[in-house]
Amino acid sequence: MQERWQGVDLNKFPGGGLELGEGLLECIHREIAEEFSSSEKLAYSHFFTPTECFASRFKPQEQLLLNYFTNSAEADEQQWSLIPNDPNLLGIQWLELKAENAQWFTLQSDKDAFLKLLEA
Repeated sequence: MQERWQGVDLNKFPGGGLELGEGLLECIHREIAEEFSSSEKLAYSHFFTPTECFASRFKPQEQLLLNYFTNSAEADEQQWSLIPNDPNLLGIQWLELKAENAQWFTLQSDKDAFLKLLEA
């Protein structure tokens, strides 16, 4: 997705941070509901967690632990749209699963996850 975060335009996977007491799958379902107005229910499964540590680009004093998930069936692009009236949600871009498309992502962690997805 294309998103503006703290004034910076990013090309990224959808997602966000865990809330207190929330599990990973609960977080995914909540984040998808917060960002998309209509979407299919998907069966998520974990496929990648980077093993190196790194600081948040926006909060350098904080370390991030990222987890990437995929779903078991191909998504129907027509079922997905961003929630209206959020100026930070700029667009959706569906990418063909080709190595060169990893360069579309702004954040290195998302580039790495996209390449890992090609191996799955």
